[in-house]
Amino acid sequence: VFMGKIYTNPNQILLSEIIVIYETYVIDWLSYQITKRNKLTLHHVEKEADGGKLSINNAAPLTIRGHQGLHKCESRDLILYSEINDFFKEIIAHGGPLDDYMLRESREYKQALQRVLYKNGGF
Repeated sequence: VFMGKIYTNPNQILLSEIIVIYETYVIDWLSYQITKRNKLTLHHVEKEADGGKLSINNAAPLTIRGHQGLHKCESRDLILYSEINDFFKEIIAHGGPLDDYMLRESREYKQALQRVLYKNGGF
């Protein structure tokens, strides 16, 4: 806040819209709990460096921990990383809150991610 104005960046604005559309208030798309210490961030499904745009159709709400874990997974298990991003594309195509199937998939992907992260030396 500066002189009564609140400055936000485009990622924060988009994240705010996504939270409302997908009702992401308790857990992120990888079933990580949203807390004051584990806040939501914006994950680009297709990286900006690879031509991914900053848009609702290319964004996934992930907590700090989930986001960091996903990017560490990228260097350890590219297949899982790609599968998770494909799952995010499914959610985006669905266009609303996660249904029961998606919630189960989210928990399964979190478990698979954690197995990769904690194998050979941990997170």
